[in-house]
Amino acid sequence: MHQQAIDKVNAASRHPDAQAGFVRQLDLRIARHLSQLSPAPARLAEAARDAMSSGKRLRPYLLHLVAGDAADSDAVLDMAVALEMVHTASLIVDDLPAMDNALLRRGRPTTHARFGEATAILTAIGLLNHAISIANGLEGMDDRQRGALVAILSGVMGWQGLVAGQELDLNGFSDADDGGDALGRITRINALKTGALLCAAVEAGAILGGREDDKRSLLRRFGEDLGQAFQIADDLIDMLSDSAATGKDCRQDAGKETYLAVYGADEALRRCRALLASADEALVGAGLTPDPFRSMIDAIFTPMLDRVPQAAPKAGAAR
Repeated sequence: MHQQAIDKVNAASRHPDAQAGFVRQLDLRIARHLSQLSPAPARLAEAARDAMSSGKRLRPYLLHLVAGDAADSDAVLDMAVALEMVHTASLIVDDLPAMDNALLRRGRPTTHARFGEATAILTAIGLLNHAISIANGLEGMDDRQRGALVAILSGVMGWQGLVAGQELDLNGFSDADDGGDALGRITRINALKTGALLCAAVEAGAILGGREDDKRSLLRRFGEDLGQAFQIADDLIDMLSDSAATGKDCRQDAGKETYLAVYGADEALRRCRALLASADEALVGAGLTPDPFRSMIDAIFTPMLDRVPQAAPKAGAAR
């Protein structure tokens, strides 16, 4: 038993190196794709490279982990690039003056702040189209698999994904929308704005890795719970931290119906941790080795939650 514990610690210690190695590979592949934009205008290509030059790379790494034995294939790496392009495009749009009007993202000026609003919009459109092109041209995939991967990307962008989430986040639910109660409305917006991309990552990874259908449903629950937890943690930071600590504009969600606004910081923190526990349970149920996922999730969430002022004694107890 003692040796098993040692082996587990040693395995966990290797995960950060594995993630860093993947991110290096991903960044090189991103650079390769963005070096092929000519004859696109140089300013537009520069804006795309700038927007894609940093980030946690959470979604691509999730795809990589779920892909399992296929994780080191060119198809997985290229699909990871496509997913990161969609994510980056969504951030560019989210930051626009007509949306959140943010000037800081990932510790740097937002795309529209540096290149202008028109170029930012065109950059987002270009990245979305490039992502679809990559998925449609993946090598080593049959037509059915390519079609499924293209459908995942187009779905996460569209009416039942980021577009819908952004509309509801900005303008709320109209009388014609079936929003339900406050929890239902918050859960739906979080699922569309944040959970959709995380679910897309695990679903694409499951296809690329040849995962069985019954495992895919559990993996989708893992992605959904992780997305809800991530958005709650992000809302906590937005309201209770500052731009110097987060690298992006804060107080962007003031006046919006978030889990934090409705239920308070203590309950939001408790809910976030409960969702992470539920996500872990789904991951184990899907039969995937949980340690690299846990290491990644801990690396993402611990710094986020540690920025939240511990005003309430219950927060520490829930950890």
